Amino acid sequence: MDECLPSDAVGRRVACDGERGTVRFVGTVPPTAELWLGVEWDNPDRGKHNGSHEGVHYVTCRHPKGGSFVRPKKASFGVDYLTAIRRRYEMEVQQVLGEEIQISMRTVEMVGFGAISEKQK
Repeated sequence: MDECLPSDAVGRRVACDGERGTVRFVGTVPPTAELWLGVEWDNPDRGKHNGSHEGVHYVTCRHPKGGSFVRPKKASFGVDYLTAIRRRYEMEVQQVLGEEIQISMRTVEMVGFGAISEKQK
């Protein structure tokens, strides 16, 4: 499978060119040999077809023109909530650990912040 494609891609939400949708199919769509994502778009006007290609039905969409096939590299799966929180706050903690701050022109050493950071993980 493609390295940028999660193993649980079917059913996941994606964004592509500012539009959002749900992955309904992952696989090849002949005559090409590459992987495609069959996406059902939230906005059916973004879609191009009903999930069929050359008479083969790959995706079931609620709207007759609500689906399309996109390359995995064009779709963004984003990150899960917990990963986003960890990235956001661990970066700031690491920056604080490496800094000295001054209060009233006195240098203060950041003692104990490493232990606090570990407990919060």
